[in-house]
Amino acid sequence: MSSLKNLFPRFVFLASFSAWAFIVGLMVLIARYNVPSIVDDFCFAWVSKQYGIFSGAYYYYMGWSGRYFGNLLMHSTPLYFSSNFVFLQLNTYFLLLFGFGTSIYTIKRISQWSFGDYRLWTGVFLFQAAALYSISGLYQWFYWFSGIYYYVSFQFVLILLVTYFILPPSRKRTILLSFFVFCLMGCSEVSMLMFSGVFWGYQCWIWRFKGPIKKDLYYLFAVWLIGFLIVMLSPGNQVRAVTNVNLAEGIHILLANFKDLLIQFFSAPYLWAFIAWVWWGFSPESMKPMSLLNLAIISVLFFGSMVVSFIPLSFALGEVHIPARILSLFLLFLMLYVSFMLIQLKHYVSHGQGVWAGLLLLIFLGTGIWKSSNARLLREELSTGRASAYFSANKARFDQIQLSTKDTVAVDPLPIKSKLFFGEELSKDPKHLWCKCVANYYGKKAVYLK
Repeated sequence: MSSLKNLFPRFVFLASFSAWAFIVGLMVLIARYNVPSIVDDFCFAWVSKQYGIFSGAYYYYMGWSGRYFGNLLMHSTPLYFSSNFVFLQLNTYFLLLFGFGTSIYTIKRISQWSFGDYRLWTGVFLFQAAALYSISGLYQWFYWFSGIYYYVSFQFVLILLVTYFILPPSRKRTILLSFFVFCLMGCSEVSMLMFSGVFWGYQCWIWRFKGPIKKDLYYLFAVWLIGFLIVMLSPGNQVRAVTNVNLAEGIHILLANFKDLLIQFFSAPYLWAFIAWVWWGFSPESMKPMSLLNLAIISVLFFGSMVVSFIPLSFALGEVHIPARILSLFLLFLMLYVSFMLIQLKHYVSHGQGVWAGLLLLIFLGTGIWKSSNARLLREELSTGRASAYFSANKARFDQIQLSTKDTVAVDPLPIKSKLFFGEELSKDPKHLWCKCVANYYGKKAVYLK
């Protein structure tokens, strides 16, 4: 029994690697068939081609959104550099590698495990795969280039928290923190509000009741404030906001979306596989214990920041349901919060270890793979050939537009739809925004659907 107990963590490592490799392999395979979405992608590419990346990001800042760093990322679309769809794969590869690197950095800094320790890699594989198997916005994060900044913003939050609370003070650390704070503030409003509410709320608590605030925070606060003001003072925010949502309707939308978030969280077994590993396989000595009062304060700040983040989405977005790409961010922040609280609570209560705990983890892991709609959809798109056919139909359509010698091009409706990629179609009205963006990108006067 003791030998089995010693070998079982290695079984968990192999299972976590296999599960991670399976979902990443599917995502890499289907990335070959990625095509630009007529929603936004051609618009950003056209503006970047006509005005340049920085000027395009500035126009978008003035006319639609204060996300200055997110705007810059979206206008750096592969379509700006080439009309060849093959380069759209780079978006998926970059995000997967960035997330994998951040997972290594986060877990290694917290645990202090060496690169040769299988426990480190177990956590890395479980952590990244938890998002890939569980989030509802998989396509909008990893294949729709206009959604690139959501996953990036979550990685920025991880880097910031680990760097600030784990690394010793130094000039290099301050510069690194300032850079990521400034980028984060202009990336995603949700990540901006969640980080700001929890981090600065906790710093104010420490300063007011626990002693003087650290000196390097003054500089960091100045950078944060500059980024915050740039976002909030954007003229585009007034254009983007919808003001016709009354109080009762807004509260109903807020509560409905919060309910959807909780349902997603409690019905995602792979998330619970990672949480089980945190409880069973993560060393509590890797982080200093916090008082129960401080943990309660962090909990209040976390859920308070979540409510604050939900308010503009419920009252000003103009949509009954928060888009999957945004709800996915909340889901990962909730997983991060629960994992942090468990690590801290392990200092105060005993936690189960051994074969039975490992078996529970494997059950969550296996159920997570089996129940994952992301894995099922990726397999279906590949096995049926639908992804390949959808790619070929789109490529033929846009090749027709690009190679046509006419200024006005009429295209046939797509003969096939994809369940993964966006299924929107061009309009029969050449003045429709999507038609205009496609036409401008390819240098045509008009493009429309027959």
